[in-house]
Amino acid sequence: MKPSMSGMRLDLEVVPNNTEPFRCTFVIKWIAQETSSKTLLRCGSLEELHQVVQGLRENLEDIMRHAEEAVEKMREQQEKDEEKHMSPSDIWRQMEQAPTEEAMFACFNALSESKRLEVAEWVLTHVSMFKGRGPVFAEHYNIVTHTLDE
Repeated sequence: MKPSMSGMRLDLEVVPNNTEPFRCTFVIKWIAQETSSKTLLRCGSLEELHQVVQGLRENLEDIMRHAEEAVEKMREQQEKDEEKHMSPSDIWRQMEQAPTEEAMFACFNALSESKRLEVAEWVLTHVSMFKGRGPVFAEHYNIVTHTLDE
C-alpha cells in the first residue's frame, strides 16, 4: 500500500531579525497535517541553510539506497527459497527453454553450489548426451567449480 503524502511536507519560514534588519533566521518545519507542524531546524544564514539542505538530500539518497538494497535482498531470498523447492528436472526444463546457450549457462550458474551439484548429477545421469542441450551441458560443465563455462 502506497502511503499518502498529502498533508506531509517540509516548509520554510523566514523569520526577520528585529535587531539586525538585514539578517533573518530560516526555520525548516515538518508539516504532518495542515493543523500541526514541528520545527526541525533553525539556520542563521543562507549558507548554513544550503549545507543543511544538502545534508538532507544526501540522507534521503542514503535512505533510498538502503531501501533498494533491502528489496534486492528480499528478492534474492525469495529466489533461493523457490530454488530449494524446484526439482533438478524442473530446473533442467527451464534451462532447455533458455533462448541461447549463454542464457542457459547464466541460469545454471546463478543457482547455489549445492543445487548446481544436484542438477548436474541429474542431467549427467538422466539426459541424453546425443541430442538437444544435453551435450552442450556435458561439454561446458566444469567439475571443479560446478559451473557451466563458455
